[in-house]
Parts: sequence; C-alpha cells; structure tokens
Amino acid sequence: MIYRKAAHNTFFGISEKDKDVRISESQYKSLVGRMSKKERKDFDRKQKELRRGREDDCLEAWLDVEDDMDDMGW
Repeated sequence: MIYRKAAHNTFFGISEKDKDVRISESQYKSLVGRMSKKERKDFDRKQKELRRGREDDCLEAWLDVEDDMDDMGW
C-alpha cells in the first residue's frame, strides 16, 4: 500500500514535493479504521488525486526528455 503524504516546510510554511510512504496493510487499516465514512471518502479521493498528479508529472517529464532527444537529433 502506498500512502501519499504531503511534506511541509514548517519554517517557511511552503509545501514541498509530495512523498510516497509505503505502509503495511495493517497500518493502512489502522489509519482509515478510525475515520468516519465521509473522512474515508475524502481521504480516498485525495489519494486518487495525488496519484493522478504524480502520473501526470511522470508523463510530462518523459515527454520533455523525448523533446530534448528530438532537438538533439537522437
């Protein structure tokens, strides 16, 4: 199970790059087991958004690499 955790710079109050945190299934159940249905739904929605954002970032980075390779004639 991968849990997306946003890292925050407490000194400047600026959000840094999100980090993937791997947790066991029992840790995940413990985490979401204490949530209400609404909190769980919001949590799952946010996790999906973060996952999509990460996938979009990876795709964008790969397209940039391909553009650079095209520019160099590779």
